[in-house]
Amino acid sequence: MMILLYFDWVGNSKELKEWETKIKEACEKTGVEYKGLYGSMNEKWNYVGIFETEAYGNFLAMGKNVVKPQKMPHNIAEVFLPQII
Repeated sequence: MMILLYFDWVGNSKELKEWETKIKEACEKTGVEYKGLYGSMNEKWNYVGIFETEAYGNFLAMGKNVVKPQKMPHNIAEVFLPQII
């Protein structure tokens, strides 16, 4: 499954890079593949992190390894399930 983590960021780029480093480390520990950080074309969100995993529980476990920074006031996850046609 693919998971998009949309979020707002009120910190500077150095703080964002530090958070991204923590995300990468947590992904390695939990079997979640981190696809990268992208600027969102959605007017609501500043950024979107893209993840791939076999189970949503892995994504939740990854999230427990990283404290949500105060510089991230809002976020939402969108889950895409593979379709068998």
